[in-house]
Amino acid sequence: MLGYDRIPEIKTLRQAIARLSENNQAQLWMGKLSHDWMHMNEELAGVLYADAHQEIYYGKKNKLPKKYVSRLQLAMRATSDYWICDKLGQPFFSISKSISSGLIDTIKEDILPILEKDVPNQPSQEELNADSFLHKFMLVYDREGYSVDFMTEMFEKRVSCCTYNKYIQEPWPIEEFTEQEVVNQYGEKEKIFLAERGVLMEGSKVDELGTQDKGPIVYRNITKENHQKTNTEQSIVPEKENPKKTTSKPVKKTRCIWVREVRKLRAGGNQTSIITTNYKLTTLLIGLYMFARWNQENYFKHMLKQFNLDMIISYFKEDISDTQLLVNPAYRNVNKQINSCNAKLKNRQSSFGKLHYDQELNDNAFNRVTDKKEKLTQEITYLQSQLNDLKAIRKTTPIKIEYAQLPEDEKFKAVHNGRKQLVDCIKIVAARSEIAMSSIVREYMSNPKDARALIGQFLKTNADLEVDNHANILYVKLHHQATVHEDLILRKLCERLNETKTVFPRTEMVLQYCLV
Repeated sequence: MLGYDRIPEIKTLRQAIARLSENNQAQLWMGKLSHDWMHMNEELAGVLYADAHQEIYYGKKNKLPKKYVSRLQLAMRATSDYWICDKLGQPFFSISKSISSGLIDTIKEDILPILEKDVPNQPSQEELNADSFLHKFMLVYDREGYSVDFMTEMFEKRVSCCTYNKYIQEPWPIEEFTEQEVVNQYGEKEKIFLAERGVLMEGSKVDELGTQDKGPIVYRNITKENHQKTNTEQSIVPEKENPKKTTSKPVKKTRCIWVREVRKLRAGGNQTSIITTNYKLTTLLIGLYMFARWNQENYFKHMLKQFNLDMIISYFKEDISDTQLLVNPAYRNVNKQINSCNAKLKNRQSSFGKLHYDQELNDNAFNRVTDKKEKLTQEITYLQSQLNDLKAIRKTTPIKIEYAQLPEDEKFKAVHNGRKQLVDCIKIVAARSEIAMSSIVREYMSNPKDARALIGQFLKTNADLEVDNHANILYVKLHHQATVHEDLILRKLCERLNETKTVFPRTEMVLQYCLV
């Protein structure tokens, strides 16, 4: 729309978005862009950051399920967007869902097949067989994806994981931490204190399996003492000593995985714990890759503030498949009642524990304390009975049901479609453009942290357009900035952009940037 004498109204924009997103075009476009970006920056595609972002639904005609929005600390009707970025915060692609079962299921069902196909420089099957600790690429995510079983499943597919440790038992001795010096993306030197241990983490119980080693994955026998001779051996009792008939049951085992736990010692003495199944990286790089996840969070914050493009998407609704699984509202309601009952029970028990008889109490005070205790005892008994009934109901209530089993008054429509994916594609292109230009101007700035803000200032600068039909050049003449130094940086940026020799779409004119 560059060069239009007026901007189209919102209705016209929505019609254009609808046409461009027909026949799955937006998904194909995003897939091609992601593939190209990964192969253009192969050094960044080996470590990928996965995170979920809740997109709030402000409409009133659709009863979408409520989700907890952490940035607002509220439960609101929302849809889930899952983003895959690199360590600089540059997004590769996104997946939007009206019904989501969480980050882990989305990675396994939707994200992993794309990454296994598109990530460059993956080791061959022969190399993987030769080295049991080798992996294809590494996924970095937050505590939402913490699961020992998930990390084990991913490593069986030779994908390493890195996340924050959810259950920290006790702090490590300060003597274990060593000082290391790092250089951040702005060229500044920082000192951090890191320590590392190997930890065997237990997953869920599984049926009898073979005892062959799969690198860090092991199987531990969890039967009683009479079954602990070997992983598969059953105890044999002589018939004379035990004439009763005996039966042999399959041995149950726990699937375990050896992980690397890296901790960072903070200024106040707190320790941040990271666990990973990447056995090739150094301790320092594991810490750097994990803490670089905040670049992705910064992208979400910047996107909400600067890329307010969702307003141009109409709330076009689609039908949901009857076989689509979702959380059972009845289960969620019972769980909510159990939590409320637990809170009341703990409050009454705490009040009961604070009441005590004092030797100096007179008869009236003694009777009041006794009455309070009797009343609290009755309330505690009632709440415990109610809690047991609710837990019994929860056991018989399925956690997930199919969409067809939902009550009619609770059914809703899907709001994510090709239009949303098209606008997300535009956001990704805009974000990657800003990050790329920021990396250019950072070289000429005394404070590189302000590069992104300066690019935002340049993008809002007025410009004159001049067409040279003889030379097939479209001049974009930017107006001057507030200071000479900013003009100098803008000239350097124009020189780098002119080297790309970008042709304006649907013409043969080459874009040339300069100052007025």
